[in-house]
Amino acid sequence: MKSKIMNHRRLILVFALAFGMATLWQACKTDTKVEPNYVVESLTENVFNPNADLPVPVDFVLDTTFGHEKSHSNVNWKSRYYDFSDTWLTGRFGEFHFVPDFPVLPNKLGGVHGAPAKGVPLLNYNANPKYPATQNWAAGPNTQSPPAYFRFNANDLSKNYFKAYVLVSTLNTSEPGRDQYIQCGQNYMGTQWMDSTRQVVDPTSDTAWLEAVPGTWKQQGNGYTVTCNFTFNRYLHNEAGKNDGDPITKPVTVYVTYNGQQYTPGSGGALGTLRCGFTASFNFKRSDHMDKTASKLYLKNPTAAEKANADAAFASNKTYGTWSGSVGDDMFIQANMVFSKKQ
Repeated sequence: MKSKIMNHRRLILVFALAFGMATLWQACKTDTKVEPNYVVESLTENVFNPNADLPVPVDFVLDTTFGHEKSHSNVNWKSRYYDFSDTWLTGRFGEFHFVPDFPVLPNKLGGVHGAPAKGVPLLNYNANPKYPATQNWAAGPNTQSPPAYFRFNANDLSKNYFKAYVLVSTLNTSEPGRDQYIQCGQNYMGTQWMDSTRQVVDPTSDTAWLEAVPGTWKQQGNGYTVTCNFTFNRYLHNEAGKNDGDPITKPVTVYVTYNGQQYTPGSGGALGTLRCGFTASFNFKRSDHMDKTASKLYLKNPTAAEKANADAAFASNKTYGTWSGSVGDDMFIQANMVFSKKQ
């Protein structure tokens, strides 16, 4: 009887071993497929994780008594590579500024990319009539303007003002394969070239604007949301109902957070410095501002030889920008700003 039980157990073990080996062999001969699977987080988590832990102090007011410390500020972007997984391309813009809330004189702010003539500053004048005409915002990434044209009032959000720009062609990722004028980085940022050499930037297409809509500021937790008009790229002459060069403007929701403040005492009887920081984050779809079928470059002022260039698409594009499929449709922007004043 004992012998029969042992034989029965051996039979079960042999059967289990055979079944396991057959299953393993079947699994080994089956191709493994890995499907991209990433979780799309909420916007506030996905846009560079802005800090919303700090509440704005009671009665805090940021006005034009503060200056903008541009050398300690930055505007960053990120987007998925080929829109798969969580592989990100990142970078920043070298030229950006706030804009006053009164009419800006022609050619004073934005829309220009190039070095000024010796002794004659041409870029980014401070157009505020309260300041001398010779006082300007110099070109380059490390400048500091006189007043900060971003205003924030914690107790009266109707007084908030926000308007700023970046020069699109000042894209910088520290990767020469993307940053140089003939490389792909300028394509997916929508830089418009004047000719096929891709060395001269069209100044009227180089400025991307972000302007807060008055009356849309709302508190959300310790942070704030505000509806802004985002202007990026322009329509081409063959877009129905649009004039050649009309700016492409769409509404976006911007998340604004307060990042704290610090007072640094002066020395030798000098005034101290109060500094504070804010972060603004938003995202937009490139397809809302660019023609996804535009695979060739539109040249604004081609020569006779350039008209035969395969890169010159004169009638097919609906926008001035040339679409690049190597970057995901969603572009995420974050601006980190530091402001200061003596007191």
